[in-house]
Amino acid sequence: MDSLLNSVDSQLVLLIAAIAVVVLVSQLFFRILSVGLVPLIGLVVIFVALQYLFGITPKQVWFEVSHLPQMAMKFFNSLA
Repeated sequence: MDSLLNSVDSQLVLLIAAIAVVVLVSQLFFRILSVGLVPLIGLVVIFVALQYLFGITPKQVWFEVSHLPQMAMKFFNSLA
């Protein structure tokens, strides 16, 4: 068994392991990017459409989103 371990170049094993790690990490990165990229593109399309079609700025949208809980509470209180 020692002769088998001695005959294998440790630098070659290290190089193969490094290539395998790079391939696996890059696959993980691209999967995360592809999952997160679709909603991001959707948000950009929505903001651009609101900006150019209706003249609503992203700042106005963010203001409405940040006040959404208060508006929901007012709505539900008015129903009761």
